[in-house]
Amino acid sequence: IDNCSTDGTKEWLDSLKGDSKLHVVRTERNIGGAGGFALGTKLAVEAGCDFVWLMDDDTMPQPDALKLLAKVAAADDKTGFVCSKVLWTDGTLHAMNKPALVEKPFGGAEALTVGGETCFACKLCSFVSVMVSSDAVRKVGLPIKEFFIWCDDIEYTDRIKRVGYECYFVPASQVYHKTRQNYFPSIDKAPNEMAGRFYYQVRNTCYLKRRSTNKLKFYISVLNKYRLYMHRLKRRDDQSHIAEFKKAVIKGCLDGLHFNPTIEYIKD
Repeated sequence: IDNCSTDGTKEWLDSLKGDSKLHVVRTERNIGGAGGFALGTKLAVEAGCDFVWLMDDDTMPQPDALKLLAKVAAADDKTGFVCSKVLWTDGTLHAMNKPALVEKPFGGAEALTVGGETCFACKLCSFVSVMVSSDAVRKVGLPIKEFFIWCDDIEYTDRIKRVGYECYFVPASQVYHKTRQNYFPSIDKAPNEMAGRFYYQVRNTCYLKRRSTNKLKFYISVLNKYRLYMHRLKRRDDQSHIAEFKKAVIKGCLDGLHFNPTIEYIKD
């Protein structure tokens, strides 16, 4: 999916038109990461693929990353998704892409052997490298494209897990996430150029909270969210773009009160 790029991606992809294994779809406008994942997943499932491997545009998979994911996925006919271990460019774990594992009653995750590989039961993960079964896609629908960016991955993988699919983290399958920094997207440490993006983080997390609790608890949570973000903004070393960050948080909280995206399903 070429999401209306302006960095030379279109020209590079045009040079590969002779490759019959490559199907390029260019969007007419920027539909965000969430829109791109939703569109790519839909097209792959409609084309008859059994699994869809989702990756960010700055994901660099190791040569055997896909093979290991496919090996585990094929070993369990109830597989919903399998995900990779995500590293930063220096080989350390990427702080932004740690999967949430199913823990034992007294803490800690239990190692499993699936398809001859060591795995861990997984609750949710990022879209940096995850392979989703088409069966799961047809059952739960597509990622929420209206999210635009942020939270589409955790919402979607959680949705798959919640309906009863087996989902695994495969540490031997490794990819590198080539971000500028190894960071978790916290507003007190985020680069200034990310200010506007926090609108989507705030709005989308408000929506997720609203659909999982009653009205009173939801409104209290929005108020607490606003206070927490404002407190974190005070901790920023660089206050030069503080107004932009505050604007994103306020608008995200307000829009999150009524944001109501739809889940698109694939028609047979």
